[in-house]
Amino acid sequence: MLLAQSDLRSLTAFRAVVEHKSFLGAQIALGVSQSAVSFHIKALEDRLGFKLCRRGRSGFELTDRGAIVLERSKGLFLALNAFESDIGALKNRITGTLRLGLIDNTITDCDLPIHRVIARISEKAPEARIELAIDSPDALLSEIANGGLDIALLPETQPYQGLKLSRLREEIHSLYCAQGHPLFKQVEAELTIERIETFDFVVRPYANMRELQFFPQARVRAIASNMEAQAMFVMSGHYLGYLPDHYARDWVQKGCFRSLIPDETRIHSTFVIATRSAEKPSTVLDLFIRELAGIASESLHKEDFLAAGNVARL
Repeated sequence: MLLAQSDLRSLTAFRAVVEHKSFLGAQIALGVSQSAVSFHIKALEDRLGFKLCRRGRSGFELTDRGAIVLERSKGLFLALNAFESDIGALKNRITGTLRLGLIDNTITDCDLPIHRVIARISEKAPEARIELAIDSPDALLSEIANGGLDIALLPETQPYQGLKLSRLREEIHSLYCAQGHPLFKQVEAELTIERIETFDFVVRPYANMRELQFFPQARVRAIASNMEAQAMFVMSGHYLGYLPDHYARDWVQKGCFRSLIPDETRIHSTFVIATRSAEKPSTVLDLFIRELAGIASESLHKEDFLAAGNVARL
């Protein structure tokens, strides 16, 4: 089968449907009508000669052959992006697409100003495109591994086969309560670990229970899938939970949140840069890494940044 431009458009629609687990999600992501998405899927199935997916009351589901097509398409689009990047380099221009992954609520982190990196790339490489995905650390690692993302910034994790993890910086987390919680107006002298452990905690599963390292007898009564969900539980006044200090700062200043014995129970969360280890960085990825290193070195002491790992060598 010789691929035509129309086949690539149909494959793009198919990948969007899988990513968003629905035709409606793909419609919104691609900015086309739902009938156009359906047309592309049918056209691709007609070209291939078999069904790629099923739709019904139980929702969207890939067929076995559809799963294989999806897997093979990842390598194809990686190669196309690399080709576009190489052609741009031959013309002394930075082109191609950078697919960047972040965890939620990094926008309040002044030491990790990704918006400034995006601004610099937009100025220096106006022909390049940036796609930004916000997801959990596990999902980001999976997307890096299977070719769905080019780079991700996330909390440190265990070594992952085929990925390169380079240390970037540390994020400080403190334990917080909110107005209405019994500890909100408690005097400092009575805020002991034993006292705090008598109240309900909310934790994030992907943190691997590190949030309880200083409170081994704590009662976990709520689970949050991300940082915003965790903040929502804390804000209810019924739960204690760890949050990044930069994320909680505004609520603290407004008198809504209070940190509890922060000096003794702070958690230092190391952030890493994840990329695929066996792949040459595209020109736009290389630019992103260099700009990130430059901005990070502005925010941190130079020796601290160098000690954290020379990301320019990714």
